[in-house]
Amino acid sequence: MTVRQLYANAFEATLENGLRILVEEVPQSRSVSAGVWIRAGSREDPEGQSGLAHFIEHLAFKGSPTRDAQAISHEMDAIGGHLNAATSKESTFYYADLPSDGLATALSILADLALHPRFDPADIDLERNVILEEIRGHEDDPEQTAYDLFSQGVWEGKHPFARSVVGNRQAIESVGPADVHAFHSARYRPDNMVVAVCGGVDATQVIRIAEDLFSSKETADAISVPTRTPPVFQAGISHHDRPTGMFHVYIGTDAPTAAHDDRVPLEVANSILGDGTSSRLFHTIRETRGLAYAISSYVNSFSDAGIWLTYAGIAPENAETVIGLIRTEFERMLSEPIPSDELALAKAKLRGHLILGLESNGHRSSRLANAVLQRRDIRSPDDLLVRLDAVTCDSALEALRTYLHPDRLNITTVGPSS
Repeated sequence: MTVRQLYANAFEATLENGLRILVEEVPQSRSVSAGVWIRAGSREDPEGQSGLAHFIEHLAFKGSPTRDAQAISHEMDAIGGHLNAATSKESTFYYADLPSDGLATALSILADLALHPRFDPADIDLERNVILEEIRGHEDDPEQTAYDLFSQGVWEGKHPFARSVVGNRQAIESVGPADVHAFHSARYRPDNMVVAVCGGVDATQVIRIAEDLFSSKETADAISVPTRTPPVFQAGISHHDRPTGMFHVYIGTDAPTAAHDDRVPLEVANSILGDGTSSRLFHTIRETRGLAYAISSYVNSFSDAGIWLTYAGIAPENAETVIGLIRTEFERMLSEPIPSDELALAKAKLRGHLILGLESNGHRSSRLANAVLQRRDIRSPDDLLVRLDAVTCDSALEALRTYLHPDRLNITTVGPSS
């Protein structure tokens, strides 16, 4: 096993089976956040089995050969902790927040969830019904439905990114025990996992506990993790007729990958455009014109792609006007120099977000794990602040001109037709 220091109080160890362990000591904290991240999200769902990664996340909580669901809940409550999990486009993760003295128990439970789920056929059938109810709730949410429809059109060639994380009813109804076991065997393996622990802990002790729990799981050399195909942004205009009271507008353009140097200057430009109540879109469309309740933009960067999104929730009769105003702001961002006061405000806002995030051990652990999963360097918070401070009006404008092309937008609207 090799151990190296990432930056002050942060360490990384790699076990012989390929598992990476990341630890950040936060001496002033009396709590800890611990998690297991698996590089297996909805983009890994096999064709015709949309929602399988999310299904397995649910099934893991049904228990292992040594702990049933009730025992997991009881043990976590006994250490005063909170246990949860989530599935995203690129990963599934299981995490616990708890007082520091319960770490060994929490890591043992997390190892069971990730490595030793029992996948009882009766549990699969029972949880299938829970997932189907979740899908119904998802479909009842107009904003979620609108985003799913946008995703289906923005990625070229029916890429796996187009799939909903929760899946669809037909796929979930057809999933059987063999499908569950095959997916878990192929993806839930040490060389495809990251353990991240941040808080009031000692790194040496954390690494020792994690090594005891995870080193027994060997990686089968004969099985290779399937490679990913990078998604390609696709421009277009589409409308989906739905009987909603609000008209949902998603406008997307290309964006850098999570590891690309352009990501930070583009985040600054986005902050000026549509991040928060001081942004141009909020001021122009909501505050000055009163045309929207929800209006925002954000950069979503993945391991091998990125998407820059603008969202508006508006009255149907205001759709054409609001889309026109958003386009005008796009053109203004590209054609006018960025004022130094707006740049300073955007950087101060992002600096504050970063610093406030560091108050959360969960945020710290997620930051470390996602850096590994997204194939980017693990940087210290101070280094990130230096990179943010280095953004200039010119570098932000250059990033804008690289990714924002008003003639190559994907505009998806969902709501009643006029």
